[in-house]
Amino acid sequence: MRTKLSEAIHSRVILILCVVTLLVSPNRLQSQASLFDPTFKVGHGANGAVYSIVIQDDGKIVVGGEFTRIAGQQRTNLARLNSDGLMDFSFPQGTDGPVFQLLKQADGKILVGGAFTNLQGVARQRIGRLLTNGVVDLSFDPTTNISANSKVFSLAAQPDGKILATTFAFGGSTGSLKRFEATGQLDLSFVQTNEFDGWFAFAVCLRTNGSILTGGGFQGVNSIMTPSLALFSTNGVLDTNFISDVQTNFPRAVSSLVPQMDGSVLVGGSFLRTTSANRTVIAKLTSAMVWDTAFNADAFDPNYQQNNFPHVAVIKMQPDGKYLVGGYFQEVGGYWRRDIVRLDSQGKVDPCFDPGIGLGDDYSSGNAGVKSIALQADGNIVAGGDFVSFTGGVIASASSSNLVRFLPQSDCNATRVYLLNYGGRYTAIGTCALGGTNYLQQSTNLVDWFTLGTNAISGSYSDETVSARPYVFWFIPSGSTTNDHSVFFRIKKEY
Repeated sequence: MRTKLSEAIHSRVILILCVVTLLVSPNRLQSQASLFDPTFKVGHGANGAVYSIVIQDDGKIVVGGEFTRIAGQQRTNLARLNSDGLMDFSFPQGTDGPVFQLLKQADGKILVGGAFTNLQGVARQRIGRLLTNGVVDLSFDPTTNISANSKVFSLAAQPDGKILATTFAFGGSTGSLKRFEATGQLDLSFVQTNEFDGWFAFAVCLRTNGSILTGGGFQGVNSIMTPSLALFSTNGVLDTNFISDVQTNFPRAVSSLVPQMDGSVLVGGSFLRTTSANRTVIAKLTSAMVWDTAFNADAFDPNYQQNNFPHVAVIKMQPDGKYLVGGYFQEVGGYWRRDIVRLDSQGKVDPCFDPGIGLGDDYSSGNAGVKSIALQADGNIVAGGDFVSFTGGVIASASSSNLVRFLPQSDCNATRVYLLNYGGRYTAIGTCALGGTNYLQQSTNLVDWFTLGTNAISGSYSDETVSARPYVFWFIPSGSTTNDHSVFFRIKKEY
């Protein structure tokens, strides 16, 4: 049901026979290979958003978010799964409020940050720590060092065991940057009075030289303008020599900061820079904390609609130097990559990581998409967030929400056709490798083919029409509910 794009001999026409059948009995269809891992036994995923995932050294998966059920079991906001996705029943129950951030320390202990006051039955206000066996670390007790009307959004661990945390006040417009001793007490050598003005910090990054970079939607720090990016010295003093070069236009947010060995930092989010008219979702700061002009990542959603901006929420480095990017977006560098994509070190799309139809649901909320990515030891990729995934065979149905696992590699530059059963309607979707002219075609006899559209077509995504991005099609046949006749679809590619 899937063929790789290959060169045609003695012909300038390449015909990609990606044919799927619309039948009454979907079980008669052969399964179509996918990056979605069918061996991940998480069932229907989580019934609420998954904000953070960490993999323990023993392979177990700790998941935090805002849910009450996960992997088919009742769990509140915090759970641990075995490496295969099944629930680990030895892990105590969760929290009384959302978990926004999990961070594994070098010693294997896991920091937990969020909007809770109770962690596994132990009083912990907004931040706590778990031992490697999953129970609360009683030696880490922050008492009330984070106020009850705040929530913790991001965490970072220093080599000396000290812990950085960004907070935001409920119903307010300010956030703060705190540093804790390994015991949970405030570090009195650190400036604890820094306040983010206008909004809060989503990300905190400890640089190789010990300085601290924060990113978020804030306008400034301590009434000093430094939109969305702020740099602090090792003792917490704001570096006023750093210029963020981010415009104050909304929406504006830096959501992910990933330090590199050379001192540079990958920056993900959605913002406008003063030196560019185009919205930035991924960029790089050099070790001198200026934008790296040599880093030119592929464009994300270049034809986005008003108030539907693409956004990068998380960047996860791989050992080979490539990195996975999650957020809410649909097209990257001309490829259909819904909510998750893998880029090489220069920011170019890796054509060998193809999530097919991909993830995502409602983009109007601005809160959809992938929020967290974790790598297992075997290279498999666990992704969490606020999305619906369409997995299974040729006729794909919504099968897992908010937590999925991907295999690390797919066929490179493959062309695929899917039938999607969504809300009782069947939709034909074709995803194509770059290059040439692509034709989405339909037949009732596998002999006579009718062209529904090409990749040159653009338009609304309404029923009974063909809509296309450069290399993806949607087609919803009129009255395409369960029928007792066969309809075949294929993609034809011509150069």
